Amino acid sequence: MQTRTFPALAVAVVLAAGLSGCLTPHIQPPPSAAIVESRAAVGAKAAACKPGGLDQLSPLDADFAFDDSEISPRGGQRLADAARWLACNPGVEVVIKTDSDNRGEEAHLNALAQARGKAVADRLRELGATAAVIRTLARGGADPVTAPHLLINATGRGW
Repeated sequence: MQTRTFPALAVAVVLAAGLSGCLTPHIQPPPSAAIVESRAAVGAKAAACKPGGLDQLSPLDADFAFDDSEISPRGGQRLADAARWLACNPGVEVVIKTDSDNRGEEAHLNALAQARGKAVADRLRELGATAAVIRTLARGGADPVTAPHLLINATGRGW
């Protein structure tokens, strides 16, 4: 009789040990401070506007390669900064002072300056500066705005 009870007892112990893992409560440690902070920031918006005035931004240079109307990467980054600033300051007017390179016929240089001015204005609009009033000056034109405004120089290397 004892031989039958021992295997039955052994099977019962093995099954009980296997099931005990299912009954053990799982303890989840509390999240770290960094996790709590990142979870809290998931739905939060960034600060609306950074401090800094027009004097830190203007005048701004939107660079172009020689005889080209495509904005350089460095100029594009500057325009992105300006568009963010303009989103926080929608009442500020923008004046784009166009220029071209020093070589070529007058008609070509004027068309190049106009294309550069349009490229800057279009990029600002693409980047979200939709509320800004943007004036584009003719090549060599004088800045008519007397109130504080953002001046963007759309110039090339001038070779």
